[in-house]
Amino acid sequence: MQDVSATYRSIMAGPYWFESSLDVGDMGRLVTSSGEAITFGGTSILVGRGGGDSGYQEDTLISMETVRRLFAGSSPLVGSCVAGEINVRMLNINVQIPRMAQIVPYIRICNETEKSEWIQKGVFYIDTRSVEMDGGLEILVIHGYDAMLKADVEFPFSYVAQWPATDIQVVEGVADYMGVGIDPRTYDIMTNSYTVQMPTGYTAREVLGYVAAMYAGCWIFNDTGLLQLITLNGLPAQTNYLIDHTGDPITFGGDRILV
Repeated sequence: MQDVSATYRSIMAGPYWFESSLDVGDMGRLVTSSGEAITFGGTSILVGRGGGDSGYQEDTLISMETVRRLFAGSSPLVGSCVAGEINVRMLNINVQIPRMAQIVPYIRICNETEKSEWIQKGVFYIDTRSVEMDGGLEILVIHGYDAMLKADVEFPFSYVAQWPATDIQVVEGVADYMGVGIDPRTYDIMTNSYTVQMPTGYTAREVLGYVAAMYAGCWIFNDTGLLQLITLNGLPAQTNYLIDHTGDPITFGGDRILV
């Protein structure tokens, strides 16, 4: 769940629409004060990553969908570590995209006179990419996963100082190996200091699932790209989701938007 500004909430009170942006790779686009991409010979000029303002926006993006599931199946199940996914269709840009490049989607809410801040919607890594022709246009099709797949390796024992270890030491070791942070709210949940024996023969992802089950929860990577433990009794109330004037949840790419 992310905090949103008073502007965001104010725009929500009347007619509005959502705009999207996508940072691709380690660099963003050089843009004008109005957010228009600055190009040279038809190619965007790349600069250091600058969030939604320097990402590829409506002039390039055709569609962008993120999917983040708490459970592997349709039934609640503790111990799940399901990887989030992203699907993107955009004009085939004349920029070299590295293999396994990081991609970061954003959204913001707009009306005729105002635009809100950009809200990050995850951190993903390109898994596959292809080019399709659509009405004479080259369309770049991207599919990616979040960092959960980095845990599909033999448990990195060297990242935990000693064994037996506490549950949080194990999680911190896996996070260090994956190069990701841990959502601070996870520490508020993991207070029992359960003992974990050296997990020989298991993957890091399986061990994360084992720890999550101790707390009747599951692991996800949240909107800001942090590893977060979600417990079944800690799921947010329905009223915490953005809804329209009829009471239906507002979604972006299949994700409900939390406020």
